Amino acid sequence: MNIALFTGVLRDAPFEHVAKTAAEIGYDALELRALSHLKPDSSIERVKEVKRIAEHYGLAIPVIYSNINGQYANSTEQEAEGKLELLKRYAEWAAIVGARMVCHGPGGPSPHEAAQEHFDKASYWLDRAAAILSDSGVKLVLEIHHKSLVETIDSTLRLLDTIGRPDVGAILDPGNMAIAGEDYGEVAVRRLGDRLFHVHAKDVWFYTDPQDEAKGYAGRQYRVELMGKGHVDHAPAYLALLHSGYEGYVSLEAQVAGVEPERIARHEYEQARRTLQRLHVDKNAFRGGAIK
Repeated sequence: MNIALFTGVLRDAPFEHVAKTAAEIGYDALELRALSHLKPDSSIERVKEVKRIAEHYGLAIPVIYSNINGQYANSTEQEAEGKLELLKRYAEWAAIVGARMVCHGPGGPSPHEAAQEHFDKASYWLDRAAAILSDSGVKLVLEIHHKSLVETIDSTLRLLDTIGRPDVGAILDPGNMAIAGEDYGEVAVRRLGDRLFHVHAKDVWFYTDPQDEAKGYAGRQYRVELMGKGHVDHAPAYLALLHSGYEGYVSLEAQVAGVEPERIARHEYEQARRTLQRLHVDKNAFRGGAIK
């Protein structure tokens, strides 16, 4: 298991600064946030430059987070076709930078508001999205996220079953799942099984008293926090991943209000390392700070 930095943590910084910072801290890889570091109007020359910079700092790029929110269940055909046209660019660019996966979500509604027709419509367009990516040798990953069709394990498996493709999988996101009130530990890892392609990690603090300006969902208010300072314990998920033989990446993605991005990047990395060490991972499994 390797540790990646979601470039959205340093979303306003030049890409070379992001890569240099990540490498100095000890990260193995970068998950590219498209709207920050590989925008839809990027040139091929820019894409190749991103690859060159990442390689210069010894960093892989396993995933492109496309920022294309499908909203397929409620889109017109013209709107959906437009999103697929945009996705074609990221399919080509993923192949250039060596990314094995592109994150592209279905959008809402949330499962408790959705009918079967929403799943059917979303699955049709996501099947086409997966076919576009497959032509470039890239897999489609759906981030489990509150307010989306893939908010829960049940709804995620339901949508994946409806799509019915082995090259479409899920991103386990304990922070998002905690916000939705969903299990995010050993049970989640076991139920997702080989449909679990990638992992995101961030901590979340849940308020016990009403707050005027806090985000809220499912009757609870919350804020994203530095790892270890909130209420989301990632250790059970990490342990289950290690036991399952997961060999992919954990992307650290916290964007904490009022905290310097470079400090966030370092803190999250160090906390992930400590957590994995507490799980008694064999010391020989560490190389350059990564968990192999």
